[in-house]
Amino acid sequence: MTGNGKFNSRSRWRSNEILARLRKNQTGQVVTEKHLMPKGGFFDVVSSPHMLFECLMYVSLVPVLSGNTDWLLVTAWVVTNQAQVAHFTHAWYRETFPHYPKARKALIPGIF
Repeated sequence: MTGNGKFNSRSRWRSNEILARLRKNQTGQVVTEKHLMPKGGFFDVVSSPHMLFECLMYVSLVPVLSGNTDWLLVTAWVVTNQAQVAHFTHAWYRETFPHYPKARKALIPGIF
């Protein structure tokens, strides 16, 4: 998350970077195969920020492509799919990690 708590392209990159480095040490070598709980950035407020940013990318193009019915259907599919997967991921995290932050939501900070 940026210092001011706003979304930006760096926030998306950082969320993916946190996931990619979760099982690696400082030199980039994989040190564990265990499932670990991601922390930092938008992971402090949602379980799946990478899925949140995917949804935001599609939704942000709706006004530009508003005359394209196919795009609306694709966007609806992506948002529905990502919300469902985020929900299952959130439930798995809560079951797997006893000290999982209770305030952390699945996909939308403070809401879902």
